[in-house]
Amino acid sequence: MVTDAVKQVIGVFYPVVDPDEALTSVVLEWIDIKISRMEESIRSYERKYGMNYREFDEKIRGRGAVFEEEDDWIDWGDTIDLVQQLIKTRGEVLSQLSIH
Repeated sequence: MVTDAVKQVIGVFYPVVDPDEALTSVVLEWIDIKISRMEESIRSYERKYGMNYREFDEKIRGRGAVFEEEDDWIDWGDTIDLVQQLIKTRGEVLSQLSIH
């Protein structure tokens, strides 16, 4: 349930006639921010290891990993999966609204 206070704040930043449209805009903006932050995290791993995730995954599977590499391997892969899921979710939200 969206409280009146939340509706008021949304109305300030998204002054549209339809509150549902404003809330959808907030959700889409949140998704975009999360994707952007996660993509920066992915780029950070790429800089750290000098390769993309696929290459790193093959390297780890081929020779094994030290503790730090294994943590990064798991987190990096999870981040990629989350970005893909958020992109899919964003597309679903847009398709339901017929906004492109």
